[in-house]
Amino acid sequence: MHTSSSALTHRPSVDPRLTLALVCAAIFLGAVDLTVVSAVLPKVMLDLQVSIDTELHRAAWAVSGYLLAYTISMTFMGRLSDLLGRRAVYMAALVVFLIGSVQVAAAPSLDLLIFGRVVQALGAGAMVPVSMALVGDIFPQVSRAAALGVIGAVDTAGWMVGHLYGGILMRAFDDWRLLFWVNVPLGLVALALTWYALRDVPQPRAGGRFDWLGTLLICASLIALNIGLAAGAELGATDFYGERPGPPPYALPLVVLALALFGAFLWWERRAPDPLLDLGLVAPAAAKAACAVNFLVGFALALAITNVPLFINTRLALFNPSDPDILRTAAWDAGWMLSALTLTMAAAAIPGGWIAGKRGERLPSLVGLLLALIGYGAMSRWDADVGYGAMAFDLVLAGIGLGLVIAPAAEALIGRAGDDRRGSAGALVIALRLIGMTVGVAVLTLWGVQRQDLLRRAGADDPLATSDPARFLMNVAAQVIGETFLFGAVACAIALAVALLLHSRNASS
Repeated sequence: MHTSSSALTHRPSVDPRLTLALVCAAIFLGAVDLTVVSAVLPKVMLDLQVSIDTELHRAAWAVSGYLLAYTISMTFMGRLSDLLGRRAVYMAALVVFLIGSVQVAAAPSLDLLIFGRVVQALGAGAMVPVSMALVGDIFPQVSRAAALGVIGAVDTAGWMVGHLYGGILMRAFDDWRLLFWVNVPLGLVALALTWYALRDVPQPRAGGRFDWLGTLLICASLIALNIGLAAGAELGATDFYGERPGPPPYALPLVVLALALFGAFLWWERRAPDPLLDLGLVAPAAAKAACAVNFLVGFALALAITNVPLFINTRLALFNPSDPDILRTAAWDAGWMLSALTLTMAAAAIPGGWIAGKRGERLPSLVGLLLALIGYGAMSRWDADVGYGAMAFDLVLAGIGLGLVIAPAAEALIGRAGDDRRGSAGALVIALRLIGMTVGVAVLTLWGVQRQDLLRRAGADDPLATSDPARFLMNVAAQVIGETFLFGAVACAIALAVALLLHSRNASS
């Protein structure tokens, strides 16, 4: 394994912590935009004269297209930063994000809005692995894990506060285009300040050529996987208790195709003279463990950020059917409740990284995953009457646990990559989390939809079904959501076992 530190031979004149804050500001903007549009999609469709009844599936690409482009961009832009230098690629990525923001803000039609969203995501997704590699260049090993934890927490928190951010701005200004216009001045300020902070940071460049075939194979695999797994999410396009058909016939073939393309990618990467992903990076047992932990953390995280709004929206809608403002209230409550998870994740990522820098990746990962396991186990016991206080406590516990894991799981890969492979390693970390999230949402929808139908029919003789149907349906929802939280608990338990393979500080690396 390479542990080159040539990038640290010249200390930059700007405090690396200031540089970290600046790149995190831009990352947060890009991450927020991953989910912000979902909070305003009905208004977008109304303004662009798109039918909610017949064209919702097309409008959903404003969200899913961003996620797909965000993930794809990560797979190759990290490697491109290895070859061309971090500063040039980071600046270019931020400019692309701003161009996409302008396209979305000014879009006269849904198709052009979706196109602008894809452009946005290509820039936003690139910034994350490049910034992680940059941290590897400018921070010494003892503090690098903590800095990586900050980036991971900011990126993840951005995904989850997008709904709340969008809701606040819409409540204040009632203009969805403003959500994207505001990116422009903020992004330009970040661009200028980041250019200043990075002006004398060494720009190591790897030798070799870009792996076009490997990029094509992994991008095609991710496209097939995301579309195939997202087909399950179409089951949740109507209300939680409507009748739904099964998954479309193309879902399984696309998932199989994705696995075949991924196999072809791995075959090629073993033979390519300059591979997109150096498989030697993931050859050690600790690196394989880190890959698994990143995937499983993403899987568990997706269940929380999907289940919490679903639980709150379902309960408030069922128990307050005559309140015309109940959906707005539910969005507000869900956003604040999710902050119990996101804010604690962000806070815990810093001590998680500090401990990893002092004691190695194993200790904070084990402690964090154990806390997350307890938190998800507690969430699986939520019933129809659980209070917000109890929900917040369980989410805080899970958030602390997942936050402690973010930095060690990243450092286990990025910290052991040489200067010429840090971009690729950073891309691998985030891509694994996003793929885990995609699988988590697919499992939730495919399991949840069929399970609630089964329970609803099995409970037809329940006296509540006729005497208090709202209570009956909420009991079914609580049971199904609790069962899917158990999937998260199982993922944390598997990750806990796998994390035993991570390094302690006194272990040989």
